[in-house]
Amino acid sequence: MTCLEIETVTDYSASSQALMPFAVGSVLPLKSSSSVVELKRERPMEDSPQDESASGKLDQDLQTRIVIIDENALSRSCLMRCLAASEGNFVAEGYSRIADWEAAGAAMSMSIVLLCATGRKATDTAIRRDLDLVIQAAPEARVILVSDYEEPTEIVAALERGAKGYIAMSSNLDVAIAAIRLVRAGGTFVPASGLLSSRSQGAQASEEGETSGRSRQTVFTQRQLEVIDRLRQGESNKLIAYKLNMGECTVKVHVRNIMRKIKARNRTEIAFLTNELF
Repeated sequence: MTCLEIETVTDYSASSQALMPFAVGSVLPLKSSSSVVELKRERPMEDSPQDESASGKLDQDLQTRIVIIDENALSRSCLMRCLAASEGNFVAEGYSRIADWEAAGAAMSMSIVLLCATGRKATDTAIRRDLDLVIQAAPEARVILVSDYEEPTEIVAALERGAKGYIAMSSNLDVAIAAIRLVRAGGTFVPASGLLSSRSQGAQASEEGETSGRSRQTVFTQRQLEVIDRLRQGESNKLIAYKLNMGECTVKVHVRNIMRKIKARNRTEIAFLTNELF
């Protein structure tokens, strides 16, 4: 024999009136005024009531409550349904605003919160304001930011402010589900695109620094580089002349030419501006 296991997906947004029926298997009639989509899946009947009770409790313990906060009703409802259909243990709820979520009293229970933002300005607001509001309302919640803005600096900022993951909207559904599972297990999800972009920018900065260093080295003669090295050690012109076996006047000429080339005003600035050469 088989019995039916019912899973609910609810959109609590103020603007939501009624959702079109959606189901995997078949749809049960809706009697509630709230937007509820009931999904039915078949599973084997347990041999005894005791086993069935234990199984039901285990299923409840393994359920993952996912709260989706997104002003866009279409993307919110689509994400809710896709997540609920992807895994039997996902229970999705949707809200258009953080205030609606708090008013429903849903912030009191442990959950994974998907905080969605579209565009640079909205993402910046989500990271620097909304993320704090969610964490304050539900300290135990694991928050994942979902955005179409994939700058490495924003990703790092979100993680530093307490987010447990950052899902790029360019990702497919399988990646989003994998990210949620990772965060549920206690991990932190960072999109590969953000890491690759960060590495690319770091490599470019390093290359520019090396190019700058090489260009400065070609500006100075070998003798001037030797004078700079001694000057950086705090030696006087007289001591430099002695160690490099040249006249003190020649050292003064070298120092003057070095200052002119790098626009330094004194010996201290010479040491600072030539730091990357040594």
